[in-house]
Amino acid sequence: MHELPLVFFTVLAQAAAGAYLILLLSQPVNGMGERKLSIGILVSMALLSAGMLVGMFHLGMPVRALNLLAGIGRSPMSNEILLGGAFASFGVLVGLAGFYGKGTAAQRKALRWVTAVFAIAFVATIPKVYQLSTVAAWNTPHTTIQMLVSVFITGGALAAVLGAFRHGIAVSIAAVFVTLALRFDYITFVTGVEPVLAAQQSSLWVTQAIALLIGGALAFFALMKQKSAPPILLSVCSLVIIAELVGRVSFYNLWSITM
Repeated sequence: MHELPLVFFTVLAQAAAGAYLILLLSQPVNGMGERKLSIGILVSMALLSAGMLVGMFHLGMPVRALNLLAGIGRSPMSNEILLGGAFASFGVLVGLAGFYGKGTAAQRKALRWVTAVFAIAFVATIPKVYQLSTVAAWNTPHTTIQMLVSVFITGGALAAVLGAFRHGIAVSIAAVFVTLALRFDYITFVTGVEPVLAAQQSSLWVTQAIALLIGGALAFFALMKQKSAPPILLSVCSLVIIAELVGRVSFYNLWSITM
């Protein structure tokens, strides 16, 4: 599958951005120490970097990513690359600054919020790359909704693993509920515009739904028990990321130019 690098890039990047935002927003409430927060940020940035590295293989030659920067401001893909790079760079910087205690507390806090702005702009730009009038199955609000909800499904689970247990799990559960609630309408739309391609994705859609249901059930169990057992949280995180990877494969499989 030619788009497989993009599958990993988009899902892992969204997970990293979601985790960063949830870790940052929950810290004042859960009392997480700055060092632990910084470790969580650095792990998120490592995941983001891995996704970006894999994503470059879609271009054939990674150096072509530099050529795409010529379209900044006009091309959603160029904006995506720029904002992703800015988020990764600032994320690593703020993670290292917090871990080693560089600068004043006020400076580190300000830098974390600047990075949050880049994270939000980055994940908001990703769906714009796929809002194409020539691809009927993508030309729908469902494309934007699914990709933004994915930020919270995967990001929430990852944040729970990295220390924001209650907030991360709660966000992930809520996002799983939203995406499953919208599933019927989405499949109905895709079946209407691309019936043949839609039929070919049925097994992937079922697999994604099952993984999300199991992951959501485990997350709910952990939340009710109020126990942040690492094996359970890792299982939840793995399940929802796998589910979103499978769902993203089905999304790219729907690519078809409308004549």
